[in-house]
Amino acid sequence: MRLNLSIAKFFILPIVTGLFLFAPSQALCQNKNIENKKAQAGKLEQDIQFLDKQIEQTKKQRKNTIAELNLLKKKADVRQRMIERLEKDITRQGEEISDKAKKLALLQSQLDTLKMMYKRMVIKAYRNRDSRKWFMYIIASNNVEQGYRRWSYLKNYSKALSAEAKKIKAASAELEKEKSELSKLQAENRKTQHTKEEELNKLKKDQEKNKNLEKSLAKQQSKYTQELKQKKEQAARLSREIEKMIAEAIAAERKKAAGSSKTTTTTGKTTVYKETPESARLSGSFENNRGKLPWPVKRGVIVEGFGEHPHPTIKGVKLPFNNGVNISAPTGCNVYSVYEGVVKKVIVIPGYSNCVLVEHGKYFTFYCKLGRVNVKAGQKIATGALIGTLDTKQESSELHFELWNGTQKQNPELWLKQ
Repeated sequence: MRLNLSIAKFFILPIVTGLFLFAPSQALCQNKNIENKKAQAGKLEQDIQFLDKQIEQTKKQRKNTIAELNLLKKKADVRQRMIERLEKDITRQGEEISDKAKKLALLQSQLDTLKMMYKRMVIKAYRNRDSRKWFMYIIASNNVEQGYRRWSYLKNYSKALSAEAKKIKAASAELEKEKSELSKLQAENRKTQHTKEEELNKLKKDQEKNKNLEKSLAKQQSKYTQELKQKKEQAARLSREIEKMIAEAIAAERKKAAGSSKTTTTTGKTTVYKETPESARLSGSFENNRGKLPWPVKRGVIVEGFGEHPHPTIKGVKLPFNNGVNISAPTGCNVYSVYEGVVKKVIVIPGYSNCVLVEHGKYFTFYCKLGRVNVKAGQKIATGALIGTLDTKQESSELHFELWNGTQKQNPELWLKQ
């Protein structure tokens, strides 16, 4: 009997105890991961809803435009990312279901062993249920010490039965809990697979719309070839203007910091940028916020990223190099400074409406396609300060945003908070 009790305790107690010790921490980690994934999914869904609104707004202004095509393509990209996320979720859920099934099988095996041990104890107790047998067992002891041990054994036998019954109850409850969680996981997996199928169908429709619009726009190739030529000229002028403004700002800073030993050398045209203590502080704090800068609009989606991109309708032709990013945002919405600094210039550039250059030490941010401007040159502004509003007269409601380190162009997506 003692051997049976030891076996039961050896097999069952560590497992039951381990389940209670480790299950909460594992569940906590899983809950955090699930919450993070839900947040990511929610962000993608919000982007799709926002892009739908922007597409409808663009259609009202002018039908069948490149701006509308860009928005449709961006929407398809976002939906593709959502599908990829769903596929990862399905794989993860499948692994969790497999692990849970293995755990259930182990729990069931341990519970079966525990019940078998308990059954043997009960049978033995039943066979020796006559109290006279227990009394004679004690009386027959060779000495007092042996008699005491036998009395203690008989006294604790009932407690042992009760303890084993509690273990069975706890293990059974844990088994039912795991079964319930497995059922939930399976239901969640089926739901995710269904959502993926829905998103795939929507993606096919989006891609079909893209193809139809591309065909429609392709018929107007001569018109868009002329527009492309004009856009290249405007982009070149914008680039020249910003390089000129930055060079002027650097020259002014050098003049202020004459004699200072703190310098910065930029590539391209070698420019020695001497910083004042204030601008050096601002440069350092700006650098420390790489990847954490707030967006210049409260709600927006990047529809054209940094760098060179193919023309959406003219095959084999590329758009002008984008020195920044184009952010689709609500019509006439407010535009804010991404960091504290000094307004260096407010100018008007054809194709880009009002533009504002803000200096942050050796860093510069540039905000274009503004209708109303709320700041003036020389004005110190704080992070989140209102710079102006988006121009409502443009073909599409987009903010053109650039970020420079001295005379080096930066990809704003690497600096803005994701």
